[in-house]
Amino acid sequence: MWEKIRSGDRQMLAWATIAVSIVFFLAINTLANTALTSTRLDLTEDRLFTLSDGTKDVLSTLDEPIDLRFYYSERFDEIGPNIARHSDRVRELLDEYERLSGGKVRIEIFDPQPFSTEEDLAVSDGLQGLPFDQSGARAYFGVSGTNSTDDIDAIGYLAPERSPFLEYDLTRLVSNLSEPEKPVVGLVSDLPLQGTQFDNYTPWLIVDGLRQFFDVKFLDKDSTELPENMEVLVIAGAHTIKDELLYEMDQFVVSGGRVLAFADPYAESMALAGPTTGQLPPPGVGQAAIEPLLNAWGVDVVRGDFVANLDDAVRVGFPNPETGQQVAVDYVAWLTLQGDRFSRDDAVSAQLQRIVVSSSGAFMTREGAKTVLAPLIFTTPTSDLMSAFEIAQQPNPIALLDRFEPQDTVYNLAARVTGKVNSAFPDGPPEKMFEAAEDPEALRSTHKAAADSDASIILVGDVDMLANQNWAQVQDVAGEQVAIPTANNADFFINAIDNLRGSHGLVGLRGRGLSIRPFQVIEEMRSEADNKFRNKEQELLTRIAEMDETIERLQREEQTTGVILTSQQQDEIDDFRLEMLDMRSELRDVQRSLREDVETLERQVRVFNIWAVPLLIAVLAVFLAVIRRIRRARYHRAVLH
Repeated sequence: MWEKIRSGDRQMLAWATIAVSIVFFLAINTLANTALTSTRLDLTEDRLFTLSDGTKDVLSTLDEPIDLRFYYSERFDEIGPNIARHSDRVRELLDEYERLSGGKVRIEIFDPQPFSTEEDLAVSDGLQGLPFDQSGARAYFGVSGTNSTDDIDAIGYLAPERSPFLEYDLTRLVSNLSEPEKPVVGLVSDLPLQGTQFDNYTPWLIVDGLRQFFDVKFLDKDSTELPENMEVLVIAGAHTIKDELLYEMDQFVVSGGRVLAFADPYAESMALAGPTTGQLPPPGVGQAAIEPLLNAWGVDVVRGDFVANLDDAVRVGFPNPETGQQVAVDYVAWLTLQGDRFSRDDAVSAQLQRIVVSSSGAFMTREGAKTVLAPLIFTTPTSDLMSAFEIAQQPNPIALLDRFEPQDTVYNLAARVTGKVNSAFPDGPPEKMFEAAEDPEALRSTHKAAADSDASIILVGDVDMLANQNWAQVQDVAGEQVAIPTANNADFFINAIDNLRGSHGLVGLRGRGLSIRPFQVIEEMRSEADNKFRNKEQELLTRIAEMDETIERLQREEQTTGVILTSQQQDEIDDFRLEMLDMRSELRDVQRSLREDVETLERQVRVFNIWAVPLLIAVLAVFLAVIRRIRRARYHRAVLH
């Protein structure tokens, strides 16, 4: 009897425990949804979901209210969960902006229905509607903002592909509205940065990014003066600089001006200027143009030499000169730098993840220099300096790799120069400036032979890193060009200028993550497989091509001469075909081997993702059940005794 009562009590207790657990579960979830909406645990490698200090600085220093209007057509939810999740993240981030700004950022949310006043407002704010169905109705997903003086700025479409850069885009929008007057940046370049007639004068993406933050003043090759009120000077691939302008640059730095200078041994991107104007300059011209300044700043370059590196070389396809077949080869002139190739002690490079360069130069400390050269981007010791003339005409990655000899030296591809610099014109301005001056004595009296304070200079060895193809993919979304970064080249460029002008609010917003990132383990496996099977594959391809050519030749001779092939020749063709079929089968086996390891890894990852957690829970449940059974058996034995 007592056993039945105890058994019934245990059953009642079990059911009560389950009921209470359900109540607690629902209560905790309700409490979390209401009280912990701003609490996040960000376990991503790049901290993609954590607001940076830069955003907090921008929001905490707002002097005027900023009104943001978030437009999201609920019809987007029909497309799928991905875009809905992205919209939820946008809303949560905007709420966080409003909270951190102390109410200075004010948020309004709209669902623009077709032919509604909300849709009219979205269009007037500059949003790009996407065609949703055949009726012509459009859907909207973007943000616009206004300030107290009615300046307006907008993100026309919040592409989910740019989700890792969402904070960057939103904070840029707020920053632009809070500081309508943009700082002046002077830019000296011979590159087709603003486009040419061959691309309908479409500016490079890097120029569009620069104009979002700065008032960019381009200087042409005939310029002799720097822009007024200029905060930062950018020298990007200047091949010819007049002496007067070079002197103005020199005095700008000696007087405390800030400079971002690119000294590229070979500007490959000059070819983008088109067939008539895109004649590539000889190697070393871009370095020679500013070499007097570099030397005065305590820096040496090896004119016309680029840094070759095997560890970070880009793998390209190139025809084997012996067989004519495409082979995979490491092109040591093109580098993809990742991981520990960046200084983590400098704000400009601390958050970089991936930089792509093409035939970059290197910087060394000049003998007797009083300045300090601090590395920002650098190579591994598996590097060599090679002449750019080897890649100037018809680059051959295979021959280049054969001549590559590692020097066990780390080379600086980008560096910061600090310390007091001397003038590159110790005797004063060039004579031609005196001839044109109204008051030569006044010109002479304003000359400075040395700086009074430490310089602020950043040097980069490759200007091709600014070209679109080296850092971004462009997608056409409803007629709007959306740039999806694949490397941090633009981040580094804007970071450097921000840092030089002393603006730290936006520096931490870049390098927050890449939407396209290589799978390093798979890339290493693929590289090993290539090395293992590529020679065999090329051998089979060559043999198949020879057989195919022989069969075609025999059949062509039969058609042109009218002479019927003998039975022996026909048998030979049949044998060739059989052998070719066997080789094609063998080739498929080899090509399958190229993918086998990668596919095995994919299967293992898939199995782990699907079964690991359920299996772990099942094992844990069995373990707890066994423990419980053992304890119950011990209890019953204790009662009986």
